Amino acid sequence: MKKEGAIVYCPRCGSEHVTVQAVNHTTIKNRGCIGWFFWILLAICTFGLILIIPAVTNQKVKNTVHTEAVCQNCGNRWFVR
Repeated sequence: MKKEGAIVYCPRCGSEHVTVQAVNHTTIKNRGCIGWFFWILLAICTFGLILIIPAVTNQKVKNTVHTEAVCQNCGNRWFVR
């Protein structure tokens, strides 16, 4: 792990002109056609709106965050721990 204030060098060009940044990737997965059909059929057969409201508002969100360094001279990117 890097110490606070440590100098980071680019592995490609050897430059000290490097910035470190946090990168966030977000993916949203909605229900497919079969999932919607299942929830609507279940709502009609059993409880109606009590079961259809969570099905309509349900989304799966996945966030991943990693730190990467970018060389300002050559544009090389690499992961930093």
